[in-house]
Amino acid sequence: MVEEMGMTNEQYKGMLLDDLEDWEEVLALAKESEDEKIIQKATKQIKKINEKLKF
Repeated sequence: MVEEMGMTNEQYKGMLLDDLEDWEEVLALAKESEDEKIIQKATKQIKKINEKLKF
């Protein structure tokens, strides 16, 4: 019998940190282009990821 294993906390945190880095890059690009819609979306995603990283 093979036991299925989920993601470890360290793997999950690593994935969130990668996502955070990506969204911070998107935010920087959006600020350069002054695209308010993308700035708002990126800011929202960054906030959500930071909340998840608090656990």
